[in-house]
Amino acid sequence: MKKLIVAALIAVTSGAALAENEQIVFSTPNLAMPFEVHMQRTAVKAAKEMGVQLQVLDGQGSSPKQVADLENAITRGAQGFIVSPNDVNAVSSAVDEIQEAKLPVVTLDRSVDSQKKVPHFGANNYKGGQAIGDFVKSKFPNGAEIILLTGQPGSSSNIERTKGIRDSLKAGGDKYKIVADQTGNWMRSEGMRIVESVLPSLPKRPQVILSANDDMALGAIEALQSQGVKPGEILVTGFDAVPEALARVREGWLAVTADQRPGFAVKTAMSQLVANVRDKTAITGADYPPTLITKENLQQAERIGEAGN
Repeated sequence: MKKLIVAALIAVTSGAALAENEQIVFSTPNLAMPFEVHMQRTAVKAAKEMGVQLQVLDGQGSSPKQVADLENAITRGAQGFIVSPNDVNAVSSAVDEIQEAKLPVVTLDRSVDSQKKVPHFGANNYKGGQAIGDFVKSKFPNGAEIILLTGQPGSSSNIERTKGIRDSLKAGGDKYKIVADQTGNWMRSEGMRIVESVLPSLPKRPQVILSANDDMALGAIEALQSQGVKPGEILVTGFDAVPEALARVREGWLAVTADQRPGFAVKTAMSQLVANVRDKTAITGADYPPTLITKENLQQAERIGEAGN
């Protein structure tokens, strides 16, 4: 660890005279996920506009790989880090090393449990989960039976979203029953597989499928279509407001999705990090509630321009 810190300090000192082309690292959990790809593209564009050199590191869903990538980036002279941790705990050691090297680091979308507080940028996942749960209760004031599709265990976004959903439903009383509760690991194929296997096994059709992200919700919708269910017969919720999900909202297949405004989060994180590298400006972070998107306010979604006609 000491060698990493010394190497980083030497790299920062030798590059202190640079006024631009700073070396910034953006570490993502898994670029196989469309949501992560959107953030990566936004970050690349923002870096170009700000005149910095951005290196994107794909964790490929592996916490050990993400840790190793970050440690290597320290020795290569990176001057600032944006990290979206694959796991809230497993990546904390690398974040601690970045801080010990006295390099600025922020988290994006997903937070980390580190020794020192790390500025975070992103929509409040707990509040978003609560809002989704409250939406379901507003549509079914007399109660509902629910299939819950959760995301990757260990990721802060899944932990916080599902806690918000569960707390909201619990506050509504025993009339809101989760009849199936399975992790789909954020994957569309898993959302489809779970619904295909669970739906026929239930004594009666549930009223709601709650999904912790849009990809799993889209998979659930495919499963419903294959079983002859019509749009709106089972209320399906998502989270992320990706373009295809927005199209499904328009069609009536998806009742609601939560827009985290990821483009705003990426640009804000990048601008504050670069300002800190260049001028030692304080990094404040950005914590805000996501916006629920339904048919009624579809045009407010950040990515509506990508959702077709």
